[in-house]
Amino acid sequence: MSAMIFAVLMASAQPLPAIKVEPVPGKGYAATVVAIDADQYASIIERVKVLAAQRCGSKKVRFGRFQFDNQVDVKRGVTVIKDYRQAFSCYDPATDPYKPVPADWKASATETAAATRFVQRFLDNLDEGNSAALVRMMDPALETTATEMKRFSDEAKMHQTGTGEFTPRLDGWLNNPEDASYPGAYAYFAVLSSHPGLVGTCGGLLVYRVREGEYQIAQYDVRYFSQDLVDKSGMTDEQLNRLCER
Repeated sequence: MSAMIFAVLMASAQPLPAIKVEPVPGKGYAATVVAIDADQYASIIERVKVLAAQRCGSKKVRFGRFQFDNQVDVKRGVTVIKDYRQAFSCYDPATDPYKPVPADWKASATETAAATRFVQRFLDNLDEGNSAALVRMMDPALETTATEMKRFSDEAKMHQTGTGEFTPRLDGWLNNPEDASYPGAYAYFAVLSSHPGLVGTCGGLLVYRVREGEYQIAQYDVRYFSQDLVDKSGMTDEQLNRLCER
């Protein structure tokens, strides 16, 4: 869905693949790549930024829906990102309805508690498979569908072998992050799991503060490592941690 991805166990020897940029009628553009090794991700993102800026010219770039599939290539020890797609559009800052927060803005304890409750509800719906509720909690610009959210829910549950709970851990607030779709205040949450069958998670949730007490999921990028994967591949804790590195 969005802009964070874990790295690989060893560096890729593959050349950077081609990036295709095509117009999407009424919405802007889409940049696509067929497949990349995860350690090529940062280079691809930087190249997409350059191509998007070229397309927008004197206007600014707004990145929208981001999606990809991924798999762990155990033989090579790398994570492979497949069917990468990044939507973007061009806008005029003079007429942009989204405004930045002050650089020194700080969330109150009440604000942080409300954002945490929002993320907990999202994770509860994810664990229960409530696709329609999940869609309503996402940023509309991500164009999320109930089918897609069901797939995310299924992925979150596929390795579980017993009852547990997903819980959010606030890792911090961000003011006007450069790579976010809109300026404003964001909170980043890691996701912890107590489900038997899951040995750990990677990534997390980026939450956009629409206004005080109102939030949207701006980015969902959580990966789940199964105990079965660890048992069969013999991965160490250090190797698992390296899979989670950006």
